Amino acid sequence: MATFICFVGHDFKRIIDGINYWRGREVIDEIYLVQDRKKDKYGYASRFNARELQKALTFADKEPHLISVNPQSYEDVFSTLYSVVRREVEDYGREVFIDATSTTKEAYGAVVTVALMFQGVRLYVVPPAERGWYVPDINSPEFPAWFERVRNVQGLTPQEIFLPGFRLEKLSYEEEKVLMTLESKGGNADSIKTLIRWCGEDYRDSRVKNKFSRLVDKLVSKGLLEEEVGARAKALRLTGFGRVFAKALKYHYVQKRKDETAPYPAI
Repeated sequence: MATFICFVGHDFKRIIDGINYWRGREVIDEIYLVQDRKKDKYGYASRFNARELQKALTFADKEPHLISVNPQSYEDVFSTLYSVVRREVEDYGREVFIDATSTTKEAYGAVVTVALMFQGVRLYVVPPAERGWYVPDINSPEFPAWFERVRNVQGLTPQEIFLPGFRLEKLSYEEEKVLMTLESKGGNADSIKTLIRWCGEDYRDSRVKNKFSRLVDKLVSKGLLEEEVGARAKALRLTGFGRVFAKALKYHYVQKRKDETAPYPAI
């Protein structure tokens, strides 16, 4: 069972497209629509779309819940979202999907912060099929004035995006090597035995097998690796974040090799 929390701004169709995509993959139990309560043109557009979405996303007579926030206030969004997510995860044991397609940068910062604090929370955006439709053509007479106005919009006092103190634990040299090895092999291994062989070690040595078993367990617990129990052996697969992280590690060590001669995992 899954709960979906959708931030509503000026986008309408993309919110529906996102829900329809996930409906074919998840059992949606609850939907929350987070609307802008401000009394301005952005708040009007948000509340109008939220009401229409509430009708469009009513399934089996179950109507989405409406929540009002000030999307320009990190603290307001964080407090509201934290309460909803904690209740859904801890009290009801549901997975939570958050659609941050249509919201402000301040609210997006709050969304990411909350998502980092709970297991089972997933974040997504729905990219537009057409980008920049509201931007005048570069060769049009309107473009210079539009560009000058946009690039000179003044800023307010910066809002820090406060993050939780507990972060992803720094990986060991060997854990990093496992991730990069798997990524270089397509992100999958049919067994720990295969992984050991790819890493250039002897899978017949019991000490090596025990070491890699511990490494895999640690990477699974950190959400970087998944185990699939098969008929004969446990297959291994990088998670979505594990794949992204492995690519980042490889890039990091390529840059490091350019700058210095310190050791790095050779993949």
